Amino acid sequence: MAKERRKRVTMEDVARRAGVSITTVSHVINQTADISQETADRVRQAISDLGYVSRRSSAELNRGQRIIGVFAPEISNEFYARAIQAIVDEAWLHDYAVLVCSVQHKKRTEASYIRSLLQCGARGLIFFGGATDDEKQILDAARQVPVVLGDRRLPSIPIDSVGTDNTDIMRRMIAKLSHAGYSRIGYVSEDLIMSNACDRYLGYKLGMEDCGLAIDDQWVFLQSELRLDKVENARAFFTGALSRGLPLPQILLCTSDLIAIGVIAALRAAGYQVPRDVGVVGFDDIPIAACCDPPLTTIAQDMRQLGRNCFLALRNRMENADQTCQEIIVRAKIVVRSSVRL
Repeated sequence: MAKERRKRVTMEDVARRAGVSITTVSHVINQTADISQETADRVRQAISDLGYVSRRSSAELNRGQRIIGVFAPEISNEFYARAIQAIVDEAWLHDYAVLVCSVQHKKRTEASYIRSLLQCGARGLIFFGGATDDEKQILDAARQVPVVLGDRRLPSIPIDSVGTDNTDIMRRMIAKLSHAGYSRIGYVSEDLIMSNACDRYLGYKLGMEDCGLAIDDQWVFLQSELRLDKVENARAFFTGALSRGLPLPQILLCTSDLIAIGVIAALRAAGYQVPRDVGVVGFDDIPIAACCDPPLTTIAQDMRQLGRNCFLALRNRMENADQTCQEIIVRAKIVVRSSVRL
């Protein structure tokens, strides 16, 4: 399907919506004339409704600079840090500067950063990770500048995206565990507000169904606190669960290496041995995964390729606004170590 061209909102659009002249809109924005309160309020409402951003100041402040913005839930998470570093490295090769915004799953923070970046003349935006409840402000941004989604999707919305084959790789992991004789497989994840979390959970369910395995709800943990500070929050959650006598499955399949590391810490503190008593699997293959005790079996995402492809997709969109929307998939792989007997 041909991609609909995103027309940047202009001062003329604001004037038409507010029923005033372009000159009046300019006076309201720049406060260069006395405009009645009623008219000024109408203009400001039109600006808000249409998502209009003035470019005059950006042209003055950033003459000669080429800037893109990158949004991530947190930059302390090594997965995001490594992907963002790849974006920065690739952008540098093409003479772009990168402004990185850590939004902590806060819509107001994200909205504020979007406004600031557009006012600073950012030529494109990459939204890496993030919730599924910020579609409107991403769409508003996409009316102004090219946008690419990294490690996330907005279904049925024509915005370029780059991601991992989350559903397929999770199905393959379940098949590998089943083939090794495991049948009681638990699942540990943040809640399902991010598209990648939803895709991985779908892969878990389909994989269990493929292998004829039953899902026991007492071993499925979808916890909102695991969105951020994953190691400490996972350790604290499982410490509490184990103290209440939680029966353990054979495997705890985690959707992040950081979550898995926190789970292992809680298990060890409670006297369990991994993998003798319970196996633990992670997701991402951050460098510390190979150095855990025991070294962590995980699903390896190519973080550098994800980041690099995000920038290249954005650059392509900035240069070819009318091209069809694309979804780029970077394949993941299973890395077997000692936290599971495979």
